[in-house]
Amino acid sequence: MSDFDPIEPVNRVVHGVNGAVDFMLLYPAAMWYRDIAPEPVKTSVSSFVRNLNEPLNSLNALLQGDPEQAAASIQRFIMNSTLGFLGFNDVAADFGIPYRREDFGQTLAHYGVGAGPYIVLPLLGPSNLRDGIGIGVDYVANPLTWGSRNSDTAEALYLGSIGLSALHYRYATVNQLNELQKSSLDYYAALRSLYRQQRNTLIRNGAPAPASEIEGESAEFSFDDAVEAASQ
Repeated sequence: MSDFDPIEPVNRVVHGVNGAVDFMLLYPAAMWYRDIAPEPVKTSVSSFVRNLNEPLNSLNALLQGDPEQAAASIQRFIMNSTLGFLGFNDVAADFGIPYRREDFGQTLAHYGVGAGPYIVLPLLGPSNLRDGIGIGVDYVANPLTWGSRNSDTAEALYLGSIGLSALHYRYATVNQLNELQKSSLDYYAALRSLYRQQRNTLIRNGAPAPASEIEGESAEFSFDDAVEAASQ
C-alpha cells in the first residue's frame, strides 16, 4: 500500500463508528428516498444542493486563478436562485453553463500542497490532512455559516441544507458503496483507495492522469484485483 495512513488503527475505529451511524440513520433514509421520492424530486434536490455550493465554487476558482470559471459559478448561482426557484431547477445548464465543483482542498492542491496523511473524519468520512483543512476553510467562508448566526430564516435554511445534502450524497453513493463493500476484501482499504482516486480526478477537473501518476499506482491497492479475488 502506498496510501499514507500512519494512524490507521484510529481511523479504523472512526470508520466503524461512522458505519454504525450510517447503518442506523443515513442508509435507511437513503433507501427510502431512492424508493419513494419521484425522479423530479431527486433532480430538484440535487440541483438545490449544488446551487448552495456555487458561492464557494466561485471563490475557490478565483483563488486558483480561473476568473472565467469563477464568473460562470456566480452566473449559475444568480440564474438558478432566481429563474430556477432557489436553485431547485438548474436553468443555467440549459443555457450551456455546466456545474463544476471547486473546494479549498482543490485550491491547496492547485498550489502543490500534498494530501498528507489519510484521515477518517467523524460523520464526514474519508479525507486527508489537506482536504480536512479545506473543509474547515470552506465552512468558515460559507455565507450561510455567518448568516445562520444572525437570522432565524438563514439558520433554518442552513440546517435544512445540511440535512438535504447528507441525504442526497448518501443516496448518490448507495450503489457504488454497496458494490464496493460486497466486492472488496478489506472495505476500509478499498474505500481509502477509492477516495484518493476520486479526489485526484476532481483536482484535475476530470482530465486524464499524468503518466507518472499512473505508474505510481502500480503498487497501490487495486479495486479490480480485489473484485477478482473476491469472486474467486
